[in-house]
This record gives sequence, C-alpha cells and structure tokens, in this order.
Amino acid sequence: MSNLFESGLNQYRQTVDNFVSNGSLRRFFDKYDCDSIMENYYDVFVRHTQGGKRIRAYLVKIGYELSGNKSDDKIVVPSLSFELFQTGVLVHDDIIDKSDSRRHRPSMHVELGNDHVAVSKAICIGDFGIVAANDVIAHSDFDETIKIKAIAHQNSVFIKTFAGEIRDVELSEYRLAPADKILDMYKCKTAWYSVAGPLVLGAILSGADNEFVDKLCEFGINAGIAFQIKDDILGIFGDEKVLGKSVTSDICEGKKTILLSHFLDNASQEDKRSFFNIYGMAM
Repeated sequence: MSNLFESGLNQYRQTVDNFVSNGSLRRFFDKYDCDSIMENYYDVFVRHTQGGKRIRAYLVKIGYELSGNKSDDKIVVPSLSFELFQTGVLVHDDIIDKSDSRRHRPSMHVELGNDHVAVSKAICIGDFGIVAANDVIAHSDFDETIKIKAIAHQNSVFIKTFAGEIRDVELSEYRLAPADKILDMYKCKTAWYSVAGPLVLGAILSGADNEFVDKLCEFGINAGIAFQIKDDILGIFGDEKVLGKSVTSDICEGKKTILLSHFLDNASQEDKRSFFNIYGMAM
C-alpha cells in the first residue's frame, strides 16, 4: 500500500510541479492588478512554492477519487489550494520559530534580508498565499454551488490551523504542558490542514454525501495526528540535509511535543535537570 501511495504521489507531484514551474501559477497571479507592486514578490512566492512534497495536493486528488470520481485535469488547480496555503503559513511559521531554512533554501524572511523590513515583507507575501488558496478554487472548473461549499470548508480548515498555531505559541510560554493539550494542538494545527482538510476538499469537489465526508474526516484527523508525531521525531532525530530544515529548533524554542510529554513522564530527575539546561535556551 505504501509503495502504491508513493508511486501515485510521485506521479502527481510531477503534475503539480510542472504547473508551478512552467509559468502557469505565475500567470494565474497576473490577473491581480496591484500597479506592479507585487510583481517581483509573486516570483518570490512561486519560488518558495517549489520543492514541496505535494502530499496535501495529492490527498485532494485521493479524496476526489475515493468519492467515486475518475481523476481528471480539473482537480489539479483546486488541489493547489493547500500548496498555496502551506507556502503562506510556512512563511509565518518560520518567522514565529525563528527558522533560517525551509525546503533546502533560506526561509523567505532570510532571503529578503533577515531584518525588520524583510520580516514585514515576508508576512505580507505569506498573507497573499493564504488568500490565493481560496482564489484557485473560485477560478476552478467546478459547479458554482460546489465551489462555494469547498471555499467554506477551506475557511474552516484555515481558521482551525490558525487556532492551532496560537495554541502552539501559548504552550511555548509554559515549562510543562499536558499531553491532552498537545494533542488538541496537533489536531487543529496539523491534522486538519495536512490530512483531513485535503481529503475532505477532494470529496466535496466530487459531490460526496455528508456521511462519507464525516468518515473521511475522522480518518484524516487520526492520520494527521500520527503525521505530526512522526514529524516531531524527525524534527529531533532526522537528518537536516534530508529534511531541509533545522533539527535543533524544536529543542531550542521550547516546543511542546508528545515526545517531551513522554520524556517528562518517564525520565529520572537527573535526566530532567540535564534536559532543562538546554531546552528552550533560545527563549
């Protein structure tokens, strides 16, 4: 099953990457009239959209197919919604986490100068990506009624993601955090926008009934929480060259993870003292 998923993902990644890299995404932005203010920054945004794993876009396609539809070209554009949203929120996330790299390249605020002006520009460009995430659905080749339902779904997912990010920031203010609060944050910050949201978007675009959507959503939330736990493990024990991002930032920033919760429940007092000498040292 994993080989089948990976094979399909690799094929769809190429489709999405071609759309992003061949100028189609850049031309999509040309319809916005901002007196050329954004012209250079659209290119910056497109560049930072390149190189992702495209799992979320592929899950939109899977949700579409699981609902009984044969995949067709018209699903490609709305599946980009989560890719654009992800680029936008990762720009913000890198600023919040003070991360210098993303996808094997400097984070956007670092690329733009790594000062207050650069951070300000990066925030605005990230905002653009979040808005564009719904615009690609609005301009897709689906029935208007379905598109309205899909955009409403996306707004709900995006708000949950923002709430999860706020909870993550809140938890970082405290030395300890209970596992249930951490799991709630995982559900909002990661599960909805990484797995459940994309699957359900595809199902909505296919015209699936509410019962099927609810079952797909339940699966997606559980899979998304598991995805975040795996990401936490890679964020500390992974290879930075493979991940394309820091493997020390979670510890330095004092991030509250299930790994931390499990450690504190099982470590000796001596191990805890040693750990807290380095945990959150950048805060």
